[in-house]
Amino acid sequence: MSALAYICDYGSEEETTDSEKEDTENLEKLKLPTPNLSGVSVVLSEEHIDNPSLHSGRTRSFPHIRGNWATFIYVEYPNKGNLFQIIEKLEALVKSVDESCMVCEDVHISLSKTFVLRYHMIKSFTSTLQNVLNNNNSFILNFDSVEVYCNEENTRTFIALGVDALSHAYLNNILKQINTLLDDFKLPTFYENPSFHMSILSVNGNKKDLLLKILNNLYDIFIQQKYILKSENINKVNCKSGNKIYQYCLK
Repeated sequence: MSALAYICDYGSEEETTDSEKEDTENLEKLKLPTPNLSGVSVVLSEEHIDNPSLHSGRTRSFPHIRGNWATFIYVEYPNKGNLFQIIEKLEALVKSVDESCMVCEDVHISLSKTFVLRYHMIKSFTSTLQNVLNNNNSFILNFDSVEVYCNEENTRTFIALGVDALSHAYLNNILKQINTLLDDFKLPTFYENPSFHMSILSVNGNKKDLLLKILNNLYDIFIQQKYILKSENINKVNCKSGNKIYQYCLK
């Protein structure tokens, strides 16, 4: 009798034949080979392994955890066409001293650090943020300088355009209200003495000293090309949480 027949046979022990007993012994001896798992990496379900090589050497400021949403508040620059004409000229000079130079993917002015929202907090936070921003007026944005910054992790160095004094005043007024909201939600506030800027180029690692050596040359290029940039009316503030962007209109 085959093994399948044995499994499907519900007869009594007294009815078991010698052939069936032999089938039973053969099944007991049958063992599957033990798989070799030495080359298999084990990753917990809540863990995400970051690979900087997949995104041009950039690393996360904090580990990805399921249910946590990376969030930040910012002003998006509206007229990128003219801006990138200037960026191309600045990029050529930076690449002459560091070949890792690349154009920043999305140009914006930060109004918060990147912070974490749990999924259940997103609706409450974004709704409250709307109430905070609704009473703010739109303003004119201009730039008047070129700056160099390095992130807190020393993994990226940025070339940025600094805003002028009037733009700074408007942005600082909005920032104070955002910081109050962040504090209410027990979230990290922005830097104490903010330097509002728009990062346009970046290089790998902490190359601040290297880029400061060519800062005057970068500024000269910016001044020569500044006429391309028009004064921009800023009438909204964005909040990006995960892959979703919330837009808040200013008066």
